[in-house]
Amino acid sequence: MNLIFRMLRLLLLRKRLSQIEVLELSHTQIRVWPTDCDFNFHLTNSRYPALLDLARTQYLIQINSLSKFFGGGWKSVLSSQSISFIKEIKPLAKVDITTRVLSWNRKYCYIEHQFLVAGQLHAKALARVAFIKGRRVRAFDKLLIELDEVHVIESPEESAQITAWLQLLESKKV
Repeated sequence: MNLIFRMLRLLLLRKRLSQIEVLELSHTQIRVWPTDCDFNFHLTNSRYPALLDLARTQYLIQINSLSKFFGGGWKSVLSSQSISFIKEIKPLAKVDITTRVLSWNRKYCYIEHQFLVAGQLHAKALARVAFIKGRRVRAFDKLLIELDEVHVIESPEESAQITAWLQLLESKKV
């Protein structure tokens, strides 16, 4: 299915989604259609990042931040993303894309995604996302404060996984 239809469906059905806490796991359910596949007859590598955009949008809806993005002046921008492909995903497979915020600092929010088919891991991605308001990068916790001024949420400690990934990104700079 074309991604615009998936996004429209998500936005139309947003009220049916359960609300989650910021550090909870979000589950985006999709089915792989033949139009999502390449000539090897599996989910094409170029479709994964687009599906991750959809999963992050669902996560933002589930933490009740959609109004901050439509009319509230907030934007999210993908800064970097790394995907590891473990197993192919066949056409018509039901896929559960999990989204979880790992940590954040004053500039970036680090998000982990997993592609699960029948409970088995098929791909894993790490994303570094910047949140922008008023043409300036803002810490993720600034958005969280706008969502709930009473309960301030601290970032979990940066995991070894994120530290290693950031070191790898730094080593690739030219």
